[in-house]
Amino acid sequence: MPLRLLPTLCLVISINTVLSAVATGTPSEQHRPFDQPTYVHQPLPHTLQTAQDWQTIGMNALIDQDYINSLQAFNKAVDLSAGQNPEILEQRGWVHYLQERYERAIADLNQAAILYQDQSQTTHSRNVRRMRLFIETQAAHKDISS
Repeated sequence: MPLRLLPTLCLVISINTVLSAVATGTPSEQHRPFDQPTYVHQPLPHTLQTAQDWQTIGMNALIDQDYINSLQAFNKAVDLSAGQNPEILEQRGWVHYLQERYERAIADLNQAAILYQDQSQTTHSRNVRRMRLFIETQAAHKDISS
């Protein structure tokens, strides 16, 4: 190998190492299971004015496997919360995953992990990062098998 390629090769290896670490998280997170979002049927809200009202609609629709309406409700909840409620982002991310919209799921889960961390909810942040790793793995397997 000519010597003039060595700096370029080192740069590529360094970038790939950094990107892999960012994308996959810590080694201890890679093999740990995660807790899926849980949903319990809630009574329908009397009004649909708050993020929590729409979150309830989204959760109920998801329980009924009505992913389209669930996603619409979570979208409204995210809008009303100005994207600052990590639990809603986590739940919407899971709906995206169930619809095999992996990039959108990963984006929501990344944002949820950041917000959980900002709110000193480290356990939730770690769980969401593990969930994201699972989805990234599923997406990679789907790309390989396609």
